[in-house]
Amino acid sequence: MNEEQSTTHIYHTVIIGAGASGLFCAGSFDAPKLVLEAQSSAAQKVFFSGGKKCNFTNKFVSAADYDCTQKHFCKNALAAFKPKNFTDLLDEALVPYEEREDGKLFGKSSSDIVDFLETRAKAHHTEIKLHTRVVSVQKTPLGFTLDTNNGIFQAKNVVLASGGPSFRILSGSTFGREVAREMHLPFIPQRPALCELEMTATLRKRFTELAGSSLTAAVQVEGKTITHSLLFTHRGISGPAVLSASLYWHKGQTVTIDFLPQESAEELWRAHKNSTRTLSSVLSEKMPVKIARALVADWDQPLANISNEHLKAAAQQVHAFTFIPAGANREAAEVTAGGIDTRCINPSTFEVKNIAGLYIIGEVLDVTGRLGGFNLHWAWASGFCAGQALGKKPA
Repeated sequence: MNEEQSTTHIYHTVIIGAGASGLFCAGSFDAPKLVLEAQSSAAQKVFFSGGKKCNFTNKFVSAADYDCTQKHFCKNALAAFKPKNFTDLLDEALVPYEEREDGKLFGKSSSDIVDFLETRAKAHHTEIKLHTRVVSVQKTPLGFTLDTNNGIFQAKNVVLASGGPSFRILSGSTFGREVAREMHLPFIPQRPALCELEMTATLRKRFTELAGSSLTAAVQVEGKTITHSLLFTHRGISGPAVLSASLYWHKGQTVTIDFLPQESAEELWRAHKNSTRTLSSVLSEKMPVKIARALVADWDQPLANISNEHLKAAAQQVHAFTFIPAGANREAAEVTAGGIDTRCINPSTFEVKNIAGLYIIGEVLDVTGRLGGFNLHWAWASGFCAGQALGKKPA
């Protein structure tokens, strides 16, 4: 680092990360501030989310939609900033959006949402520095010193909004974990979430021809059941039901799938008990034939010939298919579960309880929403609360 790179200017606030939470926090208070971003552009994950349409919130957000070790931590922030608060801002900025199924709200284009976030932040005295990677954060008597590849910055307050190591294609960050270690903050082990669950080699071989096939299924993990579309892939299973269920899955746990959640396969077959039709041919009336054949391959014969015992075994395979995933596909994980333990965070201001001036928001915290716009809403809500608190701090 050379002498020209250093600066003695002390910012009111430096925000680490120009993602969803960092930019929204920057636009939520008026003090002069600096946002440092390691990547070449701001809000890359927002831009790529929702197939570049950006599922930015959900009309039906509640604390029950989030996985967090501290059960009630989310309530204050979600009460302080609701979905309508965000759509009111979009309406004011003339940013178009649309409502889809299950209360999901999407932009017409994710670039509109990114532009809105950057414009709002800059309108509130924010400077954004790209290609600036923070190496370390040190507490000082006057605030904080941040060492970066572009020099040293001083700040009275620091907001950690660095996200998580998900979305490897976008160089997801592990910086939050490093700060937690440096600052001696409690940390919940991280894991990929909202992602494909991979099957063992044996199961992949069994279901190899099903890649690309989908159906509605009920996926159960850790007492949670999610009913939605399930998609077979070359590596395992994906689709909305699996992505949502992956939030609750930990390595070594069992996943149970009901491939026909609204009907009884056994009753369906008994209605054709004396028929020459096979189990799979009858089952294919309710699901793709490839899936039907793969599920009942061990018993697939004319119904007139099958025993009650085998009929029940086949039904068990359809309604309670159980396996232990080989892993979660972290390369395509939409979010990272786990993170900095919320027990060290003030749930109203997001300031670290024992480190004055240090705020932590967004995905880097141990708060993870289910599929459907909930994680971006958490970015808005946590960023807003921290911004409101910082706005009350002296310049």
